[in-house]
Amino acid sequence: MFNTRKITLKKLTEYGLYLLVFLLPLQTRWIIRPGELNGGYFEYGTISLYATDIILLAVLLLFIIDFLKNKKILNHRSSEYKPKSQITPQRKCPWGINPLVIFACLELTVFISCCFADNKLIAFYKYAWFLLGIGFFFLIVKANYSRLKLMFNFFLGVFASASLGIWQFLNQSSFANKWLGLAAHDPSVPGASVVEAIGNLGLGERWLRAYGTLDHPNILGGLLTLGAIIVILTVLCLKETEGKETVAGYKYIILTYYLLFITSLFALFFTFSRAAWLAFVVGLFIILIIALIKKDRFGQIQILKIILVSSVLFFILFTSFQNLVLVRVKGGSRLEQKSNIERLDSNKAAVDIFKDNWLIGVGMGNYTTELAKINPSHPAYFYQPTHNAYLLIAAEIGIFGIALFLYLILYISYSILKSEKIYKTPLIIALIILLTFDHWLWSLHFGVLFLFFALGFVFIGDKKLE
Repeated sequence: MFNTRKITLKKLTEYGLYLLVFLLPLQTRWIIRPGELNGGYFEYGTISLYATDIILLAVLLLFIIDFLKNKKILNHRSSEYKPKSQITPQRKCPWGINPLVIFACLELTVFISCCFADNKLIAFYKYAWFLLGIGFFFLIVKANYSRLKLMFNFFLGVFASASLGIWQFLNQSSFANKWLGLAAHDPSVPGASVVEAIGNLGLGERWLRAYGTLDHPNILGGLLTLGAIIVILTVLCLKETEGKETVAGYKYIILTYYLLFITSLFALFFTFSRAAWLAFVVGLFIILIIALIKKDRFGQIQILKIILVSSVLFFILFTSFQNLVLVRVKGGSRLEQKSNIERLDSNKAAVDIFKDNWLIGVGMGNYTTELAKINPSHPAYFYQPTHNAYLLIAAEIGIFGIALFLYLILYISYSILKSEKIYKTPLIIALIILLTFDHWLWSLHFGVLFLFFALGFVFIGDKKLE
């Protein structure tokens, strides 16, 4: 009787995790309390319950119950019993610090910053996001599941969002749907994320960028970049188990992943996210360099194929939308110049806020509130987080918080280099680039969960694909 329950718990945890990564890009939520600032709607002060939160909490609960049951059995049975879900010993940092200690210290730092925040409700609400992210990380690292199935479900979710993004750009519109968490976007309406350029007739045009299921094209671009790199890494890992039962129909799986990759690449182009483009190109060439250094002939052939496909696809799209690409790259239009100035000003403001609150920060989610205190006369949409996650983290949780966060990134990078899965290196580098040029990985709900999911995937670099 107990064995049946144990198997049920494991399967529920496993398939719940598959469902979670598939629905991760979905922004369906119940807005509990809309944020308001200076008479306007304020997203960074809004309190919501997301559908993914409910799923993640349920999976975490199932995993904890199963873990405690297995631990109880271990304490009462002989050492011959070793559950399948038993975790290998934790690796240590190069300076001998257990990763659990890093997470515990970072969590404590975030908690202390929340206790001293001006808006404690928002601070502890964002602190709950942070705890969910840590829970997601440990599920990816410690739960018992099939890596191949998990990645495939993740790719299906990315594929759905990418397909919607392509449709949005080609139709130059985005419909609203509360059940899917979608907002309407119109390029003619101020506030929509667009590219302004001169068309073939010499007239100014506003082109709507691809949003997918997410809140901004830059977020979709980041998701697609990391998703495309993970697709490449999965293809390389599949070769190691070719012919085994876990990858039956190997050739068909490869073709499926190429389809997912091409779709993601189309949508990535239509996001017109410069940071995402840069992260993808850098990641792709680092994979090639690693394949050359390791003398991995299969990897070299696959990467060269992918580079060829990417180059041909980009050339076709560039030919069709040359004016839009050049505007984004050169930054010569009114919107691009305005965006660049705003980024520089926001970075300066973040440095000033950090200098005034360097010890414990202003509190999770309180950066925009602090901006409103400094410059109180602007409309709600004016107050945005700085487009640099490191500066944002430093301003919100202080010097110890940013030091611990950087230490965590360093430790995970060290883990990659010490393992045989050095191919994960471009993934962490792409993540570092995205953190450098945007804030959504720390400031928005999807970003926090996705950040810890990506870190978890990188951390398990020495776990075999099965």
